[in-house]
Amino acid sequence: MVPKELLSVLQFMEQWGWMAAPFVLFFVWRDVWLKWVRKVYFEKAEWITLELKIPHMVERTPKVMEQVFGGLHAMHKPSINMKEKWWDGKHQLYASMEIAGINGSIHFYVRTPREFQKIVESQIYAQYKDAEITEVADYMKDLPADIPNKTYDLFGMELMFTKDDAYPIRTYKFFEEPSTEKKYIDPLASLMEVLGELKQGEQVWLQYLIKPVGTEWQKKGQVLIDRLIGKKDAKAAPSNIAEEVFQFFYDMISAVALGEISSGGPEKKEEKPRPETLMQHLPPGMKDVVAALEESISKHGFETVIRIVYLARREVFDRSNVGAVFGSFKQFSTYNLNGFKPNGKVIPSVNYVFKNMREYMRKRRLYIWAREREFKKSRAQQKMILNTEELATVYHIPSVVLEVPSLPRIAAKKTEPPPHLPTL
Repeated sequence: MVPKELLSVLQFMEQWGWMAAPFVLFFVWRDVWLKWVRKVYFEKAEWITLELKIPHMVERTPKVMEQVFGGLHAMHKPSINMKEKWWDGKHQLYASMEIAGINGSIHFYVRTPREFQKIVESQIYAQYKDAEITEVADYMKDLPADIPNKTYDLFGMELMFTKDDAYPIRTYKFFEEPSTEKKYIDPLASLMEVLGELKQGEQVWLQYLIKPVGTEWQKKGQVLIDRLIGKKDAKAAPSNIAEEVFQFFYDMISAVALGEISSGGPEKKEEKPRPETLMQHLPPGMKDVVAALEESISKHGFETVIRIVYLARREVFDRSNVGAVFGSFKQFSTYNLNGFKPNGKVIPSVNYVFKNMREYMRKRRLYIWAREREFKKSRAQQKMILNTEELATVYHIPSVVLEVPSLPRIAAKKTEPPPHLPTL
């Protein structure tokens, strides 16, 4: 028997529920309209591919690439009015910094809208004065559009952070010798080794899709810092195990510092005034984490998708290449800070129900995303905020300390003709 209360609610919904329909339909229409006008705006952009070649004796560390990314943050459009957003579909466009290993040869590309070309070229030339930047055809267009097929197979993944965006990864500074910049281990050494050993018919694409963002992520990072140091107005709840550990130490230190732990007896002690923060009571390891967080959010940030795609002819297909490429990202992980892990919603590996069909569909989706440089077109994608230092760590031009025979370099420097050269 239906309770009277529930019956009354059902009768009310039957008689008056139709009044809510216009509001629901309005919000559905609004979202569909916004997606459509944004799609139109995106398709109007002219996308180009730039290949970057460098001199043979370049002596630059990832630090200069950090300056490049700092300049690329000028792509950010801080304010978009209502007409531009809802009628023109205007939104923040992005660029794709890419490393491609093709048949054992390594190439550095930048896929960008034409409107960002001058920004990209000027920032790279400012740090690599002898570099050559050439507009080339998209290296993916020569491949069939229906991969995986009878000829080619594919595997890959997208990466995500293990912790909150504000926690930094292990950057290039950890690989440098304190005495001189020339003595350091290049963070891309293992990656270059894998790409340089690819066989004929094998390709690996690494895409770093970067979209400059404002200060919202930095504000969230500051909230996290305030809670870790025990600031009075910090109210955010822990979001992972590491933060719960910090919360435990914070509660314990707070109790000791404020005299809340009594030595015995029911006698109440006078409450001591609470300090603004408990930073001075934190263990050294926690202070290091707080310092790393503060430095991380002090730099410009980019919303980032890191995508790894390996495809090859079936007779030479070796799935272990994907594991080797992902292994080169493990060196950037630390237990107390941040790191990378595969996004389980994207990787083409599933179990149980309709296994073959689902894996095929995931491979097709990953291949389409790679060809089109899709950025957050699905809920399966997980955004990350990387600052300029982190981006420079995972994407930079290998220096002279790293010998990469398969990396095309400039054999001779181009110069301007003499000013008084006779002309016909």
